Amino acid sequence: MKMTKRLIAVLTASVALFALAGCGINASSSTSAPKDYAQIIHDARPDEDNENQMILATDGKGGFTATDGYSTDMTAEDCKSQADNFILPMLGLAEGDYESFAASVSLMNVRSYAVAIVKPAEGKTQDVQQALEDYVTGQQMSMQNYLADQYEIAKAAKVTTVPSGEVVLVCCENSDAVLSAIEDALAA
Repeated sequence: MKMTKRLIAVLTASVALFALAGCGINASSSTSAPKDYAQIIHDARPDEDNENQMILATDGKGGFTATDGYSTDMTAEDCKSQADNFILPMLGLAEGDYESFAASVSLMNVRSYAVAIVKPAEGKTQDVQQALEDYVTGQQMSMQNYLADQYEIAKAAKVTTVPSGEVVLVCCENSDAVLSAIEDALAA
């Protein structure tokens, strides 16, 4: 009888231990949820940019969403058109280069402005890095003899791959502060 009670106690303790371990696994998997790149960009930049510059992002379902700037009246079709016809070609990115991204890019050729976070598709990190560096080089060449203040912004642009694997582009005023805020948010 004593042996049966001990066996039941050991089994009950084991079940409780496994249940707690299971809870721990669930808790840790929730921290690996995808980061909201659009929100990270929004939080990293000044209010004026949030009011004036739209952020386009993948929606996790094969489409795109838009926030900030002039996005309030945009349909899913408008977002796809912006992505396919403007943002992705400007940044040199093609479908298959990325798993997800968020980007805010000035469509006017009188402003050096782009902030992007791109999660490259497997094996595409170098391609994405190069595409964003080419974008910066293009901005520098466009502005060099055209608008001195915008050329200085383009010269200070940064493209970096962060430890979590995203490639980040920051080409805007106060690029060091914006990049630092993005890196901190991605590391959290």
